[in-house]
Amino acid sequence: MVSGQWFVDSIGARWHFDSGALCLDFAYTGDFGYDNPAWERLHSPTDLSAWLVERYGPLQDTADSDALSRAKELRSTITAIARARADDTAPAPSQVDALNSWAAHPDIPPTLAGGTVAPAQATVARALATIARDAVDVFAQGPSRIRRCASDDCGLVFFDGSRPNSRRWCSMQHCGNRTKVRTHRNRTKEIRS
Repeated sequence: MVSGQWFVDSIGARWHFDSGALCLDFAYTGDFGYDNPAWERLHSPTDLSAWLVERYGPLQDTADSDALSRAKELRSTITAIARARADDTAPAPSQVDALNSWAAHPDIPPTLAGGTVAPAQATVARALATIARDAVDVFAQGPSRIRRCASDDCGLVFFDGSRPNSRRWCSMQHCGNRTKVRTHRNRTKEIRS
């Protein structure tokens, strides 16, 4: 399964952001509350289908405008809960209820390869329910696992699935590297002064 997605920063450089969780990757198909329309990836039902196929393989059906609308509602719910967790506040009970409602639908069942019967293909509805169940699992691990990038000029939210719970950056290649270079330059400047 594909994880993460490519972003373009303010100077036009492409970089890969792996949020650490399927549900957060899905939330970042929109602006994640940063009021940045350029981040929107789900402009049409075809875009939704393509994103789901990239993660789950061929689907039995294709997204329509109703599925796109429901997907954006789910995405908004996940975004709101993730932002609350990252800010160490409780999510709104109505949003928790909405997520739990989404997660109550049938999801894509796991399958073991090697059988003689091909597993049924996923549907759009089951793919969205799978994303919702992932969100329930991720958010149930506690707010300390959902955090913002430690870079002063970033703030992207990610899931820290590392055993020591020590992830600090949205991406070591992007913010982590820039922060380390900045720190090194400041130290070098202080030594020369």
